Amino acid sequence: MIDDLKLILDYDEAERELFRQAVHRLFSTSFILRGIREDEELYSFIIRNRDAVEAYCECAGWVLRVDETIGVVSWKGPSPARLLLSKDDTILLVIARLLYEEKRSEISLLDFPVTTVGDIMEKFRALTGDQLKKTRLADVLRRLTRLKLIRPLKGDLVGDTQVVLYPSLAMALDSTAVQGLYEKIAADTGQAAGLYDESEEETDDDQAE
Repeated sequence: MIDDLKLILDYDEAERELFRQAVHRLFSTSFILRGIREDEELYSFIIRNRDAVEAYCECAGWVLRVDETIGVVSWKGPSPARLLLSKDDTILLVIARLLYEEKRSEISLLDFPVTTVGDIMEKFRALTGDQLKKTRLADVLRRLTRLKLIRPLKGDLVGDTQVVLYPSLAMALDSTAVQGLYEKIAADTGQAAGLYDESEEETDDDQAE
């Protein structure tokens, strides 16, 4: 690890600035994604300098997480650093993750799968038997947007508003975590588990946050 940290000392000024920006972006937004214009340079820098960034994270007690197949860099920290989600946050996160798997094979002009607010609300009703109020829906979608998990394409969250589903969803929740959370939500709300189809999920090595 010490040898990897020494690599930072050999950086020129431009590389040191990229290192600072990459580390700051990583810990302030949780995810750096290939395919997002403002992330591209920092994503490439981390991939090229993975050993140094990994060693820096290890010194702080964090683990660097990289999945080049989906183009996502993230980190995992100790329990106090974990983000606590409300019940509604968790339900919409699970729904977004399921929709990501449903939509990722569809042809789109965008680089990422896209769904609509209407699709999200339909699945929320199917899973909970309830309807989320518009103000609460906006709050949750804004929070998932800040976490760089989704991105609504306009501010007016009507039924046909498109929502981009980022591959960070797959890193935030792996298949096992999705199934466990889905079954718990269905049990808690007394709904039949008809939304989740295990055959649509791909097995991966990501750890649920």
